[in-house]
Amino acid sequence: MNQTNPAAPAARKLHSRLRGQTAESLQPYYSGQKLFGDDFGLDEIREWYGLEENACFEIYDQGKKRMPNNDYLHWRFGYRWALRERKSLGKVLGLGSGNGEEFRPVRKWIEHLYIVESADGYFQNDATTTYAKAHADGALDFPDNFFDTSVNIAVLHHIPNVSQVLRELFRVLKPGGYCLVKEPTTTLGAWHLPRKSGLAPCERGFPTDLLAAMVRRAGFEIVRVTAFEFPPLRHVRDRGGVDTYNSKFWTGLDQLCCRLTAWNYRYHRTNWLQKLAPSYVFLVLRKPGAPKT
Repeated sequence: MNQTNPAAPAARKLHSRLRGQTAESLQPYYSGQKLFGDDFGLDEIREWYGLEENACFEIYDQGKKRMPNNDYLHWRFGYRWALRERKSLGKVLGLGSGNGEEFRPVRKWIEHLYIVESADGYFQNDATTTYAKAHADGALDFPDNFFDTSVNIAVLHHIPNVSQVLRELFRVLKPGGYCLVKEPTTTLGAWHLPRKSGLAPCERGFPTDLLAAMVRRAGFEIVRVTAFEFPPLRHVRDRGGVDTYNSKFWTGLDQLCCRLTAWNYRYHRTNWLQKLAPSYVFLVLRKPGAPKT
């Protein structure tokens, strides 16, 4: 795939399916009834992949720009549940994991980490980490029932054919294995307009109910659901340089605010009042069946 040029005009970064669209024509997607991109054909999927392949790598200055530290949140909402009945995470798949920093809290519990990533600039194999190139169609080059744990931190919203990718994640996970999914639950703005600075060309979040239905259709059991990220606290993090989700206090405050405003949740938010609601979800999923001993 050709690398996306970060200096390209915004209009050139708009997926062809979105050109000429309006808020009205996209209403079935903005309403949360359907997930945009999930019904794309292969050519449209490849176009999306070309736009997203290196987008995050470029947004974060070719992987050099510091990302927020979310270690406490990842442990509290995800990893501790995956380790609750196990002594190890075993063989772990990290889908779109970049430089692998989301595994900081649990490296000592990982037998071997396999990262499937689209941006070649992140690749750095070592004795305990193996990188593999992501395929545009979402296929995973691993046998059935290969991984003990799958970790998908804010990656699925960069992928068009999510249903297919969820089926692949289910296929390569061992019975009894855990799959962790952390994703935004808003549209992330209007897609038919040029994206705001800091957003990749095609990313969009998930309607909460639709995401739950999709993971169940793929075969997963939902073990735990945690809604989080109250937008005003995100601004504290982004503008104040505070790692809110590496703090027990800030994460707890965020949880309280999200519980109090859950009634106000909506997928497509067009004014500041609508934004006062949880905007992310963390799912702990399990593949049915007993793990082999």
